[in-house]
Amino acid sequence: MRKNVNVSAVIFRTIFVTLGVVGILSSLGWFNREYNINWYVFYTNLSNYICIIVMFISLIFSAKGKDTVLPRFRFYCLIMILVTFFVYNILLSNEHTPYTYFTDISCTLLHCVLPIMYFLDWLLFCKRNTLKVVDPILSVVMPLIYVAFIVIRSSLITHPAKGVVIYPYFFLDLGKLGWSGFLGWVGVLLAIFIALGYILYMIDKVIKGKNKSN
Repeated sequence: MRKNVNVSAVIFRTIFVTLGVVGILSSLGWFNREYNINWYVFYTNLSNYICIIVMFISLIFSAKGKDTVLPRFRFYCLIMILVTFFVYNILLSNEHTPYTYFTDISCTLLHCVLPIMYFLDWLLFCKRNTLKVVDPILSVVMPLIYVAFIVIRSSLITHPAKGVVIYPYFFLDLGKLGWSGFLGWVGVLLAIFIALGYILYMIDKVIKGKNKSN
């Protein structure tokens, strides 16, 4: 169904996509003039890439005054990128000083700016009351696929080339943690983000009505 164009949504999503392109180029090593061979290994990159694509599609639909398809999938992407935001800023950001955190383009955009903007877009512009009670559980499927990818990949790389990252995060390092430690970390993180999903699910139910652009 065609609606009036929500100019605020179009502007917001245009800014997001523009910053997203900068973030993608930075994650690939464009600004350092050094190709990052491990770009596909990091959850941060993959989650942001998917959300940028989803936002670009949403931008096209909102510019035409149309409803965006798959609002539930957008919720799954929201949980996915919030995993990036919380895990990095709580567990991993100690590798940076405040100065290096905010002067690293890729770090700032992919770990902070884009996740917050994606959440705000969902909160302000997305269609309400489309979620099902099972969606917070389904939202961790994509992170689990990533975990499976890391495990399978690590088992296949027996003689890594110089500079190749096997385990991108300490809580996925099977070599150091063993299966018990690995599953413990994964289980705790899944429980936390399913709980977060239900908090957002309740927010979605509390906010009444629909916004003009989805």
